[in-house]
Amino acid sequence: METEAQAGWDFFDSVDFPADGTDDPLGRAPVRHVVTAIVVGHDGAAWLPRLNEALWALERRPDSLIAVDTGSTDETAELLASLPGVEPVVSLSARTGFGTAVARGLDAVGFAAIPSAVGPYGSDENTPVREWIWLLHDDCAPAPKALERLLLAATINPEIGIWGPKLRLWPRDRELLEVGVSTSLGGRRDTGIEPGELDQGQHDKMRDVLAVSSAGMLVSREVWEGLAGFDPRLPMFRDDIDFGWRAAKAGVRVAVAPESVVYHAQAAATGERPLAGTRRHAYQLDRAHAYYTVLANAPGKLLPLLIVRFLLGTIFRSVWFLIGKAPSGAVDEWTALLGTLLAGGWTKARKDRRKLDRQPHDSHKQLFARSITAIRHIVEDTGSSITERLREAWADEPEEQTVTTARRARTSTRVAVDQPRWRRQLIRRPFLIGWIFLVVGAVLSARSVLGSGVLRSDVMPPPHDTLGDLWHAAATAPPGVTPPAWLGQFAAWAFVSFGSPSLATDLMVLGAVPLAGLTAWSFLRKIVLDRMARAWGATAYGLSVFAGGAVSQGRLGTCVAAVVLPLLGMAIHTVTRRRRVALQGSWRAAWFAGACMAVLLAFTPSLGLLAVVGAGVGGLLARGWSRQSRQLLFSSVLALLLVLPWTIELLLHPSRIGQEAGGSPTAAIGPGDSIGRLLTGIPEGAPVPWFLGIPLVLVALLSMLRATRSKFELLGWAVALTGLVGTLAASRLGGGSGPLMFLMTAGWIGVITVTWDSLGRSAELIVRGVLTVVLLSSVVTAGWWIVRGDDGPLRREPAQDLPAYLVSAQQPPLNRSIVVATKQPDSGIEFTLVRNGGPRMGAVEAEAPARQSQSITEVLAALGGGGAGDEAQRLAELDIDYVYLVPPLDPGLVSTIDSVPGLNRSSANEGAAAWAVEVRADGKSPMREVTHDIWRILGIVGWLLALVFCLPTARRSVAGTHARRVA
Repeated sequence: METEAQAGWDFFDSVDFPADGTDDPLGRAPVRHVVTAIVVGHDGAAWLPRLNEALWALERRPDSLIAVDTGSTDETAELLASLPGVEPVVSLSARTGFGTAVARGLDAVGFAAIPSAVGPYGSDENTPVREWIWLLHDDCAPAPKALERLLLAATINPEIGIWGPKLRLWPRDRELLEVGVSTSLGGRRDTGIEPGELDQGQHDKMRDVLAVSSAGMLVSREVWEGLAGFDPRLPMFRDDIDFGWRAAKAGVRVAVAPESVVYHAQAAATGERPLAGTRRHAYQLDRAHAYYTVLANAPGKLLPLLIVRFLLGTIFRSVWFLIGKAPSGAVDEWTALLGTLLAGGWTKARKDRRKLDRQPHDSHKQLFARSITAIRHIVEDTGSSITERLREAWADEPEEQTVTTARRARTSTRVAVDQPRWRRQLIRRPFLIGWIFLVVGAVLSARSVLGSGVLRSDVMPPPHDTLGDLWHAAATAPPGVTPPAWLGQFAAWAFVSFGSPSLATDLMVLGAVPLAGLTAWSFLRKIVLDRMARAWGATAYGLSVFAGGAVSQGRLGTCVAAVVLPLLGMAIHTVTRRRRVALQGSWRAAWFAGACMAVLLAFTPSLGLLAVVGAGVGGLLARGWSRQSRQLLFSSVLALLLVLPWTIELLLHPSRIGQEAGGSPTAAIGPGDSIGRLLTGIPEGAPVPWFLGIPLVLVALLSMLRATRSKFELLGWAVALTGLVGTLAASRLGGGSGPLMFLMTAGWIGVITVTWDSLGRSAELIVRGVLTVVLLSSVVTAGWWIVRGDDGPLRREPAQDLPAYLVSAQQPPLNRSIVVATKQPDSGIEFTLVRNGGPRMGAVEAEAPARQSQSITEVLAALGGGGAGDEAQRLAELDIDYVYLVPPLDPGLVSTIDSVPGLNRSSANEGAAAWAVEVRADGKSPMREVTHDIWRILGIVGWLLALVFCLPTARRSVAGTHARRVA
C-alpha cells in the first residue's frame, strides 16, 4: 500500500492514539498477521471520504484492501476506487447482502498474499502466520491504531478467533455505541450501553462476548471458512449476532478489544439512507432477522416457549403502535413474525448447522442478555419515547421562538459562574422556587384534614370505597336518569391513582393549588417570555384556587377546572397560532382541546359550555374555511360527543348547567353581595378577606391606560369580562357562579402577567411600585393559606354518619336499605335512600325523580300526619329495612313512629333515632336501577380514540441503535 496520505489526520484527536506498544507483555512467541480488509459500499458517498482519511491514517494498514460496490447510484464506486491500496472494485447488484458481498469479494480477488519479508513481530521466516479478514462498512472510520490494537489482542490471546473494536458514534463523538453485543432469547439486541453514555474508560476491559459488530470485525480466515461466513439469508441486521452465536456453538471464542476504536454512523439503521435491494422498512427487516436468528440457533427444547414469547411481544408492540397512530408499525410486526415463521428458512438453517454444534447452550449461556434486563430496557425505552414524543408534540416551533435580541436581553437572567449549580438553577428558574413553595404549602395547609376517614364537605359527598363502586355509579342510574359524565372521567383518574377513589379525591382537591400552578406555567411559557412574570402568573393562578374557596369548600368541579383550563389554553393556542409551514401537530392539539372541553362540560358545565360556544363561534368567524376554523369547530363537536348522553341531559334540564361535580349548584355570589366581592372573585365564606384581591383588579384596570395592548392582553380582558357577566347572570338566576368567578380571577391574572411581560424590566418607579404591590398581595395570600389551612366546610370524617351496624348492614350479603329522614320546620320530611354504601359522589346528579320516590314520600307524610298503622307493611313492600332520623328530632314524629306496629327501635348515634322494619312482605317493589351499557361502551371507545389521537405518533427504530442524524 502507499505510504503517504492524501489527506490530513485532523479527523482524529489524542484519545485515538493510545500508548505505543506492540509486544506481548507475557513474552509469547511472535505471530505474523496477514490482514485482508474488505469494504462494502452502497450509496455511501457521504461517508467514504472520511473512511478514506481514516485508512490513510492507520499506523498498521491491512495487507490487502478489497472494495465491493452493491449497485450504488451515486459516486460510491469512484470513491471506493480511490481508497489507499485498493484492489479493483468488485461490482454487484443492489440486492446483494453484506455477507454475500464479502464472500463474492473474496472469491473475486482472493486473500492477501503472505509476504516473504518478516513483519514487526520477528525476524525469523519460520514465524507462524495467521490470516485475518477485517470487515469494514462504508459509513465507519477506524481510529489510527484500531487495526494495530486488534492484532495485538490477537497476539496475546491466540485462542480467540473473532475480535471486535469499541464502536463510537460518528463522526468522532465520545458517545458509545457498542463494546460487544448480545441478544435476549426474545430477540432484543443488547449492547449494554445506556443511551447517550460517554466513553470514559468504564468499558475498557478485554472480555468475551456473544458477538461483535460487523463494522470493524476482525475474524480469522480459518473461522470464517469453517462457519461459511455470514448467513446469506441475513443480508443486513443481526448477521453479526447470528455469526457470533454460531461461533459460540462451534467452540470459537469471540472477544472485544476496547483499545481499538471504530466510529460508526449506522446509516441504514437510523434511516439516513434507504435499504439496498428491498422495499421493507428497516424496523420490519430487523424484527424478522431477530426472529430468524433466535429460531435458527436456540436449543430445540425452547422453541415452543420462544414462539409463544414472540407472539405475546408482537401483540404488545402492535397495540403500542396502534395507540401511537402508526398502524404500519403493527403491520410490520405481524409481517415480520408470520413471514419468518411460515417461510421456513429457519428450519433449514437448523439442519445445516447441526454439524457445527460442538458446545451445549449452557456453556455460553452467560453471554446472552438476561430477560429481566430486556424488560428493564423495554420499560426505559417506552418511558423515554413517551417523554420525548410528548415534548416534541407540544414544543414551540422555531419561528415562534424568534424574538428581537433586545427583548431577549431584557428578559434573560445572568448569574455569576462561581455560584453553585443549584443556586444558578434556582435563579434562572424562578417558577421552580414558586412551585416548590406551592407543593410544600399544599402539604402544610392540609394538616387539619389528614388522617382516617374520607374528604367530604357540604357540597362534596364522600368518595366511593372502591374503583368498582365508582364505575358502577358511573354506569347505572334510576330509570329515566342519566348518570353524570364526570363520574366516568373521575374513575379514570382514580385508576391512575392506584385504583383508590379516596386518594384520587385527596390529590385533586388538596393538590389543586400546585397542579393548577404547574399547568398554568406550561401555558404561560408559550405566550410570556419574561421568567419573573411567568413565575408570578403561574403561582398566583395556583393560589387563586384557594383564595376563591374551591379547596376549603370542597368544590371538586372548580379544582378540576383550574387544572384543565390552562391545558385547554395550550391546545387552542397551538391550533390558532399562525404558521409559516403546515404542521402535523395542529390536529393533535384539536383532539386535545376537544378532550379538555369535554372534561369541563362534565365537571363544570357552565365553563364547558362557554368554552364550546367560544371555540365554535371562533371557528365560524375565522376568515375563510381555513384549517384553524375547521379544527376549532371539530374540537367543539368532539367535546359534545365525548360526554354523551350528558349533553342531552343538559339540553333537557338547563338548570344543571350551574352545577359542579359532586353536589348542588354553589352560588358563590348572591344578589346582596358587595361589588368588591364580585370583582375580586372572593365570595362570602372564602378563606381569605376579599380586599386581598383588590390589587389584582386595580393593576388590571391600570393596564388599560397603556397606549398599546397585545392580543393576549385583550384575550385576558375578554376572559375576565366573560367570567364577570356569567357570574352576575348565574347569581341572579340562582345557579352556580363559583366556577365563573374563578374564570374571572384567571382573566385578571392573565392581564397582569402579559402586561408585566410587555413592560419587561422597566426602570420606572411607578411600574416597580405597582408590581411590588401585586407581589406583596400574593405573598400575604400565600401566608394566609399556610396559616389558615384547608379546613372549613372541607373535613375528613367517616363516609357515613350512621352507626357501625347500619353501615355494615348495607354490605353483602345483607344489602339492607335505609331511609335517612330529616324533619324540616316548614317543609315536611326530607329523606335520602341509603344503600350500597350510602350517598356518594354523583348521588345528587343521579337522584331519582320525585315520581319514582313518591311511594316513600307518601309513607313519610303519613307518619308526619299521625300514622295509619300500616306504614311498616308499606315500607317492607318498598324493600326498606330501616328508618333513621337525624337530629334535631321532632318529639311528635318520634312518638308516632314508636307507635307503628312492625317498626322497632334500634340503636342510633347521640341525638338521632333508628327503627328496624320487622315486617316482611312477599312481593317487593324496590326502586330499580338501569345500567347504560351502550353509552358506557361508546364512551370508552370515544375516549380511547381521543386519547390515541392526542398522543404523538409512535416511531419505529432498529433496536440497539441510536436513531440520530448527524450533519
